[in-house]
Amino acid sequence: MNNNNQQKPCLVSTPQGFSVSYKNKFLYSKYNPSKTILSTIENLALQAESIILAVSPVLTYGIKELLQKLPENCLVIAVEEDKELFDFINEHKEEYGFSKNFILIPHEELYSFPSLLAGPEVSLANGHILPQAGLFRRIIRIDFSAGSTFNETFYQNFCQACVNALKTFWANRITLTRFGRTYSKNFFTNLKFIDKTKPLTSYFASVSKPVIVFGAGESLEEGIKEIKNNAGNYFILCVDTALQALLQSGIKADGVFIEEAQNVILKAFIGTKNNDFQIFAGLSSLPLIAKNFAPEKISFFTTLYSQTSFIKKLQKKNLLPPSNNPFGSVGLTTVYYALKFRKDSSVPVFIYGLDFAYQSGKTHAKGSMAHLQSLINSSKIKSIENYRSAYNPYTKAFINAQNRRLFTSPSLASYAELFNGLFYNQKNLYKASNFGLQLELEEKSPSSLGPGASTGTIAVAGRDAGTVTGTSPAPEENKALVFDSSYSNAIKDYFTCETASLQELKKLLTSDCGLSASDLQEKITQIAKPREYLYLHFADGNTFKYSQSFLNRIRIELEFFLKIFSL
Repeated sequence: MNNNNQQKPCLVSTPQGFSVSYKNKFLYSKYNPSKTILSTIENLALQAESIILAVSPVLTYGIKELLQKLPENCLVIAVEEDKELFDFINEHKEEYGFSKNFILIPHEELYSFPSLLAGPEVSLANGHILPQAGLFRRIIRIDFSAGSTFNETFYQNFCQACVNALKTFWANRITLTRFGRTYSKNFFTNLKFIDKTKPLTSYFASVSKPVIVFGAGESLEEGIKEIKNNAGNYFILCVDTALQALLQSGIKADGVFIEEAQNVILKAFIGTKNNDFQIFAGLSSLPLIAKNFAPEKISFFTTLYSQTSFIKKLQKKNLLPPSNNPFGSVGLTTVYYALKFRKDSSVPVFIYGLDFAYQSGKTHAKGSMAHLQSLINSSKIKSIENYRSAYNPYTKAFINAQNRRLFTSPSLASYAELFNGLFYNQKNLYKASNFGLQLELEEKSPSSLGPGASTGTIAVAGRDAGTVTGTSPAPEENKALVFDSSYSNAIKDYFTCETASLQELKKLLTSDCGLSASDLQEKITQIAKPREYLYLHFADGNTFKYSQSFLNRIRIELEFFLKIFSL
């Protein structure tokens, strides 16, 4: 073979068909090229609603047999990381028979592709359509050639990222089924009030003092001791459940972040009405918090709790405050905005209390909301310690840097992993305590730099530009909002239009409008489908369905939201 054959994939004739030679390697058997993959397909047991990752399908062997064997609602996705092999496949794409259930990932979209599995229908750069999330429940990997061995680490990470994206989507669906109605109710209630508050963007790039973020984990106690005598030298942000611990220690927080949508979070703000801190609240958080404080002490942000048309419509109208993806942890949200608040990347941000782990019997720091509640509930027969959180089938024990035996749960471990994925390349972001799960940050305490001092970049372990991500893509930033009369009028106009549309929908669902069946379906779908707040909390509410059962439930939700809009 000549040197050119080592640089480009080359077809090689064998007694029973063609193989491919590339990088001094036969990608298929040189005796019977199709035998291995055809045997794999024949023995494959497939379930409905599956995504099959066809890894490195350099030739078409096995493709037709796999497509013929597909159960209902399945999708085959061709994945090729090697650029030369991808170009080889793309040059012969007509032979593959790509269709709606067999697509090729464009090479330039390969690393970000897993994040698309948790979103709406999208058209890829090559015109192939990736269906919306919710149609698939599992990922199956099939290696079609030895081309997968050229970058096995990538394919393992890619497959895992796809699995994680589906898991995240279905976990979010469970959350929306339980809390989606509350999120939407809070979202609209707070939106009607937002023009009286202080814009969040007024804090962006405004803080020149070192920033400290406090979570409610046990290392919060360490942070309180570290800065108690010079807290005024720092701009202090905390999560809602850590607020009471800071107040008891005489430390004034400059800002408190809240995303909780339920009344339980009210306990974190007992006795705080006259304190001079800013509340940074998600639009879907509990409205009672905002209403109990002066409007100018409230700043809203938008947590995109669902990828919905009605939220995108509000974003296009520039009626929503800055947005962030649903991280699942208010601690991650606090760090996300702390990095936006600092004047520039030279301002250090220190983190305490985001441990994502806990000791046996102790899940939160002393003085935090969870700890105070355990004191209230304790009795002679009920211990203050919470051992159930440590000793159950789902927790994992490990030994930390301080030689302590700690525990973590699957959700906490996933938050730590998300933290590393979100913030791994941020300058001057430090973990101020070595308690808890390992975060990919340099460990520095505030006192080690001194007030105002800042040098360095976080330590990054084993990351590069080719990292595959399964998290949602970053939301588009809105323009800075100005809460003037024109904005207030635009908000009022929005709710007026929404009320009129819901009243029209109610009429279509409850009376004879003289429309044909097809026209009625078209009109109802036109109004109801883009207003996902009416049905996203249904167990089957991932997509709009024109069925009697679905419409009956929408009819009930109409009344609920008409009341919210009219208040």
